[in-house]
Amino acid sequence: MQFRILHYESFMPLAEISKYQHMWSFFGRSLNYNIFIGLTELLIGILIVFKRTRLIALLLSFGVCLNILILNIEFDISFAIIHITVDFVLTILLLLEYRKDIYQFFILNGGRFKKSLLSKKNKFVSKLPFLYIIILPIGYGIYAYNLKSTVDDTVTGSYKINSFKVNNADLDITKGKFGSEPMLFFEHNHQTVISVNDTVYYGGYSIYKREVRMFFKPPMNEISNIIGRFDRKDFSINGVVNDSIPVAIKLERLSEEKDYLNNLYD
Repeated sequence: MQFRILHYESFMPLAEISKYQHMWSFFGRSLNYNIFIGLTELLIGILIVFKRTRLIALLLSFGVCLNILILNIEFDISFAIIHITVDFVLTILLLLEYRKDIYQFFILNGGRFKKSLLSKKNKFVSKLPFLYIIILPIGYGIYAYNLKSTVDDTVTGSYKINSFKVNNADLDITKGKFGSEPMLFFEHNHQTVISVNDTVYYGGYSIYKREVRMFFKPPMNEISNIIGRFDRKDFSINGVVNDSIPVAIKLERLSEEKDYLNNLYD
């Protein structure tokens, strides 16, 4: 979920998107790569609680945190700079304890360091790292599951508007600003975007069972809200606009070839 971008953003010309959007969409393109990054950071968190593997974890953390810090600075990911800076500083502070050993291992002995740094500890203390390892993945797994459950990926996506009838009359719509056709976007953050007639209209939406509610500020062609039944099989909306006027919208969900985001999280 971290590198998930909005569907309509994927249709924006490369020259028009920010450095933040560019970087975010690049890393978000591969779900398997995101899993790899997450597992690597989790492994560092596990190894760092054991004195036997702490130095390995800190050296890994140094490289990972430095890379992320530079990415955040150079791609204007301002909300994450403080977080990764704290992680990077903590890594350096913990590495200071090993400064003499690192110097001896890498410089003086060329990788032939045999002195043991392990000290004896009681059985209870020795079990604490294992408790941490159990709690961390389970806790974060519950958090990730709850976060994912707030998004209905059978609905979110990019849709081509095949027809838009208000009061049984076709609404005059042409190509929008995003994409080569009139488009409707349902985003994972409950934002809805309609791109028609070379204009973009932003709003919000909610879905409860089969009913979808959309609102737009400012209105789209004097349409401030749409309430209706959303059919997930043929992707149609039948209801009313502005609380009383009949509306019928026929949509076509874009294929993976036209918008990779439509199938990435299914």
